[in-house]
Amino acid sequence: MRNLQLGCAKVDITPNYSIPLAGFAVRGNKPYEAVSSRIFLRVLLLQQTDADGASSKALLVSADLLWWGSDRIEAIREQLYNRYGLRPECVILNATHSHSGPQTSFNFHRLVGTADQAYVENLEALLYTAVEEAHHNMESVTIERGLGVCYNGIQRRKYVNGSVMGGPNPDGPIDHDLNVVRFAEESGRTKAVISHYACHPVLTTANEVSSEFTGFAMERLERELEGAVCLFMQGCCADINIFKESAPDSMDDHQLIAYFGDKLAEAVLATLQAPMKLLQPAALSGTQVQVPLQLRPLASREELKAIVDDGKSPYDEWATEMLSRFEARDKTLTMEFIRLDVAEGLALLAMNAEVVVEYGLYLKSLSADLLPVAYSNGMIGYVPMAYQLRHNGYEADESTYYFHMPAKLEPEIEAPVKLALERLATTQSKEEA
Repeated sequence: MRNLQLGCAKVDITPNYSIPLAGFAVRGNKPYEAVSSRIFLRVLLLQQTDADGASSKALLVSADLLWWGSDRIEAIREQLYNRYGLRPECVILNATHSHSGPQTSFNFHRLVGTADQAYVENLEALLYTAVEEAHHNMESVTIERGLGVCYNGIQRRKYVNGSVMGGPNPDGPIDHDLNVVRFAEESGRTKAVISHYACHPVLTTANEVSSEFTGFAMERLERELEGAVCLFMQGCCADINIFKESAPDSMDDHQLIAYFGDKLAEAVLATLQAPMKLLQPAALSGTQVQVPLQLRPLASREELKAIVDDGKSPYDEWATEMLSRFEARDKTLTMEFIRLDVAEGLALLAMNAEVVVEYGLYLKSLSADLLPVAYSNGMIGYVPMAYQLRHNGYEADESTYYFHMPAKLEPEIEAPVKLALERLATTQSKEEA
């Protein structure tokens, strides 16, 4: 009989001095002006001991950040393995994708926020502190899973006369599923909760630190659940924005965050109060798969110089960056998938990209057990569907420059991405991966 133990922790990662925030070019990369709400990093450390005494560990992290930088991930993984024996395929570092926290990558365009070296180093130190704290409060838990609904999100891509436009599209693809996972102590007390949903936290563009509606919701849950650590884990929301238009008129940003945060928290509480399915422990294990995504032909040196000379933002900075590593430019981007099995009927599939909702829906159609967790273990950029790459629009076109991608993705990337999802959606394929 397998015994699952859980330790958890929550640490404050709010910067204590003014630095640029990540997510909106409109801020002009200026240091933040205020702290609207504190931001946090939350940790679940899982450990399983089999009857023969063999043990395995896994780590789930949620942070009120835009993403985790791919340029930092390998060093973090090395530290987690050396200090705690956590294997890379058993670690998921997820970001809520709040656009009101500091930048964590040194790879991207200045206008999405310049990373501060001291902050990033302190963030990683706080991660290890949180893991250490979780290690010291491990105890046996049971796991329950429930399915609710939330209507905070809406598709943000519209097609008008063959062109892509931004704005709410109630007829577009959407995922209203709210998956809730409860970890309970032997006494019955809730020790931790995972809330999984797909929606951009972009209610404010103010140059202020904020945990956004996702963080607001988790803090309310933690109050109502008497100290449980509550993680929001972001789904495939690359083209799903918050449905601001559904809120009452005349609300300012702070009121909107509270409004939609309350809606999410109430949906989670309703799911927790409804009958939930008790899950049996499974082998705590992870599988890592990497898939190269083909880029379109790279720009020539002459083309890049012409863009620089033209001086239009954000293209000029991108072209300057491409010239600086002209010969070293990659012709593919590596998309990484990690499947982490937590219990019978529950696995997380992490992806190091900003993934559109239709891939998440496709994964769920393959297996109800799997939850897609984008914005995890790094960030390579947007991964759209083939038709979206053919129509262009922000996700397929303009974002290329902000992510400093060498070129736009080929539409043909959809096939290998779906193949990876199919392989990882079944036990047999998982073992072969």
